[in-house]
Amino acid sequence: MSEAKFKIAPEEKVKKRPSFLKPWLSLKYLFKKPVTIKIPYEPTQIAEKYRGFHTLNWKICIGCNMCGQICPARAIEMTWIEGEKRAHPKIDYGRCIFCQFCVDVCPTGALGHVEHYILTTEWKEEELELFDWVPLPEDMVRKFEDYRHPLAKIEYLEDGKVRYILRDGSTFEFKILGYGLKPPAKPKPSKEKKESAEEKKVD
Repeated sequence: MSEAKFKIAPEEKVKKRPSFLKPWLSLKYLFKKPVTIKIPYEPTQIAEKYRGFHTLNWKICIGCNMCGQICPARAIEMTWIEGEKRAHPKIDYGRCIFCQFCVDVCPTGALGHVEHYILTTEWKEEELELFDWVPLPEDMVRKFEDYRHPLAKIEYLEDGKVRYILRDGSTFEFKILGYGLKPPAKPKPSKEKKESAEEKKVD
């Protein structure tokens, strides 16, 4: 095989000559309208069925973990909640790539998504907690029509209790018992509780 020959341009042709006018040419953009949108202060047209935040119908979720198995970013963690018979998915938006494979594979249609997508914060530590949440039902998310995340703050209380504070001031509370596919082990009663229970039996 014959070797390919390349022509190299001489340095004097490649070297750019200094120009004193070029820096001043950028001043013309001061008089043009910006092409960007000031999110979240300016409204914008969102495509129909845009893949935004997740929603979850707690009543029909069966905790099958199909969403967690198909997630390519490993952004879903099954969460056991007090009063719920099955675990529910918790979404970490720090890892989520918004492919919505989890929504497509959900056998009951419990996991969905809305067009809301704006999750801008001032980078305060308590605000960054909004990136990791158990999704709420669709009606609680859609009532905010500015496409922003429905939560204003997440408070972690004692004994695993979590309080969601929505942007309209309403709250949603639940207690997290554990994480994973298997239900968390029930805490063993202490000696004092055992003794009191035995005393009640004797009485």
